[in-house]
Amino acid sequence: MIDSKRKAFIFLSISFLLALVTAGVILVQINQAQEKLGKTVLVAAASKSITSYHEIKDSDFKWVEMPVTSAYSSFITDKNDLSEAITVINVKEGDLLTKSLVRKKLDIPDNERVVWLNATEIVLVDQLVAEGDLVDIIVAYETPEGLKTTRVMQSVQVVQVEEQEEGSPRVKVSLPVDKAELLIHHQNSGKQIRVLRVNQAH
Repeated sequence: MIDSKRKAFIFLSISFLLALVTAGVILVQINQAQEKLGKTVLVAAASKSITSYHEIKDSDFKWVEMPVTSAYSSFITDKNDLSEAITVINVKEGDLLTKSLVRKKLDIPDNERVVWLNATEIVLVDQLVAEGDLVDIIVAYETPEGLKTTRVMQSVQVVQVEEQEEGSPRVKVSLPVDKAELLIHHQNSGKQIRVLRVNQAH
């Protein structure tokens, strides 16, 4: 009889301790959730309507507070992201600014144009390139004498690389107008275009 009471007492004690531990764990999780919900972050928003391709100034945006749980990684939380940047579409007053709505301003000479050099079925980028890299452009195209392969441009500067969620990055190069026309012509009619990164190490 005594052993039975002792066993029952031990069982109840263990059950009570387990209940306390479980309650403690739940309280900790609740507190962590409340703390997370209480945290906020400052994100950039348009302080007035902004037209596309407008150079962003300090007066064009303001900082608004929002819960961390509602903030996406694409929201702009660093003022440096808006330095020397332009909008790519029209933005209404109060719209939250995201990294896809703005981009850095390109300092391109008046006699040059920016051309996309994205990887496609005929455009092959042999190595990953970054902004500031130099590339050679080799084109294979049909002539009356047959297929010809030649380097049509060399040491072309990459002015921008935009990462994509899927697929290869968008590569943009800066070229004089006549060479920009030639590159676009080959993109539309060439058999294959190879983009080769120039080794700039000395």
